[in-house]
Amino acid sequence: MVINIYDTANDMSRQLVETQEYQGLKKALDELKADSEAFASFKKFQQMQAEAQQKQMKGQQPSEDEIKAIQTLAKEISGKQAVQNLMNQERQIDQMLQQLNKTITSPIQDLYSEIMPQSNENN
Repeated sequence: MVINIYDTANDMSRQLVETQEYQGLKKALDELKADSEAFASFKKFQQMQAEAQQKQMKGQQPSEDEIKAIQTLAKEISGKQAVQNLMNQERQIDQMLQQLNKTITSPIQDLYSEIMPQSNENN
């Protein structure tokens, strides 16, 4: 019997949009978009962050001014309720994805369990 694990992954992708976590993230993003000022600042922050990451991938460092501008904007947007809600929803979906990853990769962990030292929580 041949198993196409990608079919299962595609099914999970379709099911993801039905989860409470995804729906909460979508709602939070919609609410952020409705706050035009917060959304514009959030998009600018995302752009600045992406540019800094691209520089780092090329082996360049962002300038001190660029870093300060990113930090200033991060502080500004983190005080906005719509951004806080989005960040909370992102954490929830991230937790779900981490648990899914742990579940999916458990057979691999099991393969290595006999050669990996077991942690002793009583130490």
